[in-house]
Amino acid sequence: MYSRLTYIILLLTLLLANPAVANMEFDGNASYSFNDNVSNAVSDNDIFEDSLVTANFNAAKLWIPGAGKSLLLSGHLGAEKYNDSTGLDRYSYGASLAYIQRLGLGAYAARIKTGFRAEYRDFDTDMRDGMLYRASVGLEKRFTPELIAGATLTRERRTADADKTVPYFALAPSDVFNQNNSELEAYISYTLINNSVITARYLLRHGELNASTNPASAFFNYAKAIGQDYEICKACGKYVVYKVGANVQALQLDWNWALGRDTSVSANYERRIADANGGVTYTGNIYKIQLSRRF
Repeated sequence: MYSRLTYIILLLTLLLANPAVANMEFDGNASYSFNDNVSNAVSDNDIFEDSLVTANFNAAKLWIPGAGKSLLLSGHLGAEKYNDSTGLDRYSYGASLAYIQRLGLGAYAARIKTGFRAEYRDFDTDMRDGMLYRASVGLEKRFTPELIAGATLTRERRTADADKTVPYFALAPSDVFNQNNSELEAYISYTLINNSVITARYLLRHGELNASTNPASAFFNYAKAIGQDYEICKACGKYVVYKVGANVQALQLDWNWALGRDTSVSANYERRIADANGGVTYTGNIYKIQLSRRF
């Protein structure tokens, strides 16, 4: 799987290295976040908080095959570093392809976007390493010069090598990080008179997730797989990681300010509520400040 993505990246590099740089797009962002439930735990004794910094860079080539049609091929590089966790730091690289079709003429015509993304993620702990695939279809429409809304359906597949996870006990399934999820996301954005943009998003996610806790956890009787996770943070002791079925709801509020033609800063708050199998529920809050720039 690793070599397949390498070929994808090499092909993408050749395409983006075309001397004709017209219709090329480059952008990047850096952010600082605080997550008050990194472990997705239920008990106060299992929850740990942490701050993290992320950086991402994207390079894309745009084609316009016809009126109202566009094709975007992108390459992605990313990094994520936690302050306290010793197992969640990662690097990532991948590629995506998106097709956009405008349904009519004018600024208020709706647009349909379909896309596919493949990404390899390399964590500090090898058991989490693997591919992430996302296929999506979305609809977006502008209603006024200030108001735009949209919705997206996504299917996600995460892969990892189960042999790299040490089972918590001899007969426990250790396939913790192979997961399937479906998402529905809806958003609405409004531009204020000072040209800042407020966006509200709602996310419903159905499928599987990880929770890392002490062994005597409410997840134990309902877990699909369980493995040792002793390196997730410096103060977590003998934690284990579960794979559980769950429905996750999240509400995000984002306020974005333009600092210039190509630079912006945003403040984001996210509230998560997850209902896992067996009636187990956990919550979490994420706060983020992000600087973005187009080159």
